[in-house]
Amino acid sequence: MNNWQILEPNKLGGITTTENLERVDDVKVKTINCFISLEDLDKYRGEIKIDYPSTPCTIAVGQVIETLKESNYLSKGSKVFLSPEHAKTTQTGYLKDFVVLPTSKVYALPKNVSEKEALYLNHISLALSVIDELKIEKGNHVAIFGGSILGNILAQLIMYYQSVPIIIDSDNENLEIAHKTNVYYLLKNDKNLESDILSITGGRKCSKVIFISDCDLNFDLIDKVTRPSATVAVTGISTAKKKFSLSYALDKELDVKFIKNGSENVDAGINLIAQKAINLSYFDLSSYKFEYAPKHFENAVNRLENDDSSAEFIIDML
Repeated sequence: MNNWQILEPNKLGGITTTENLERVDDVKVKTINCFISLEDLDKYRGEIKIDYPSTPCTIAVGQVIETLKESNYLSKGSKVFLSPEHAKTTQTGYLKDFVVLPTSKVYALPKNVSEKEALYLNHISLALSVIDELKIEKGNHVAIFGGSILGNILAQLIMYYQSVPIIIDSDNENLEIAHKTNVYYLLKNDKNLESDILSITGGRKCSKVIFISDCDLNFDLIDKVTRPSATVAVTGISTAKKKFSLSYALDKELDVKFIKNGSENVDAGINLIAQKAINLSYFDLSSYKFEYAPKHFENAVNRLENDDSSAEFIIDML
């Protein structure tokens, strides 16, 4: 058995598959680490509709073990980040020993980018897409609803581009990690939220707002932080169903954008990690062996159902 598949909601089963090079530009990769995201867990528990059986995991790092064509970019032994968009469009995940995919769908990692750091490239590249789409300028106050990994990385990048992030969350652990990564403005979702925002922004509120779709906050809260005609980006790793009331957005004539794809920014994300522009050291996810994946998928879903936000984990494929 070298491939875990979702056979039905809340059930993983193991199968044996063979991965062979079929085209001259294909590479064969030995997977090293798989990031099990909220999206994977939502697919596993049936919150996102998929065709069964389905191999989970769209975020993975591996090592090239076979190629058919010489390349200055890739060679046998190269450490690589696997394209999340390729896994989504082909509906073939990476939770298996070996993967064959086109050279254009793998990203070579420099020596100063570790496998564990590279697992956050999907978050980083998506965050860059959000920043590009919002057209954030130097000095802008940017409210971020949700201080999860994606929200934290967004805040760090906003600081990197010399703007001012304000993380809003109800999770003390998320706020503590944000403090450790030097995010200055950290607000709880409480009765003082609107007055705190007014104080921070000099009474203007925010013209740029980011709402992380998998946070446990209500979308209506944007009314407390936005000025009229502000731009709001809704983004997230998971695409599970979530209800949004747009009444406040309509009343204030907000420009609401939905952003899910960061594929064009993976190379930029690699450079940012290599430059140590982002502190990833406080994202201390648990790591488990490949053979015990079913147990840990089940445990993670139980944590989600008990409102524990720390459900994501890593599968060690070695």
